Amino acid sequence: MSNNRVMVFIDGSNLYKGVKEGLKTDKLVDIEKLAKKLVDNRTLERIYFYTTPTPSSDPLVVQSNQKFLDRLGWIDNLQVRKGRIVPRTHEFICNKCNEKQTYKTYIQKGVDTRIVVDMVTLAVNDSYDVAILVSGDSDLSEALNFIREHTHKKVENACVPDISWAKTLREASDKRISLTLEYLKDCFLPSHSTMI
Repeated sequence: MSNNRVMVFIDGSNLYKGVKEGLKTDKLVDIEKLAKKLVDNRTLERIYFYTTPTPSSDPLVVQSNQKFLDRLGWIDNLQVRKGRIVPRTHEFICNKCNEKQTYKTYIQKGVDTRIVVDMVTLAVNDSYDVAILVSGDSDLSEALNFIREHTHKKVENACVPDISWAKTLREASDKRISLTLEYLKDCFLPSHSTMI
């Protein structure tokens, strides 16, 4: 069986957070360069990039996020898959003033499900020989196990090597690729590029 046809599945917010918090840099990854580096000398069939709208109401943040997405539109064989953002309101009692306080956070919805459906469906349809998942999310582990056990496809997992790289995901992969600063040094966009 050939291991030449490769598809890359990138969890955009997971990658962004890993680079920002794990590698302590605001540089943005050039998705096309990263995908080609991961694929190496094999055939890149397609890149799937999973993202959600920015929760920010700052016009500059919204504009820079849109510029990043527009840039993705110029990459051959790349498909953007969008999830959604859901606000969550949290309440707590302040220890100092003993009054109820609230704050809002945002969580992404629908991204993990889309990744699982795409990876599994495309494996079952024999659309690739190797899947490369760029994420550290433990929720995706069972999809990788299913693909390896039931379709005999290879699954590689790339992630920034920090505490958010789930052990179950690493164990479910045939190969693990650490996205260190050294690995990514030739995969960053010029420093004037911004997003979120």
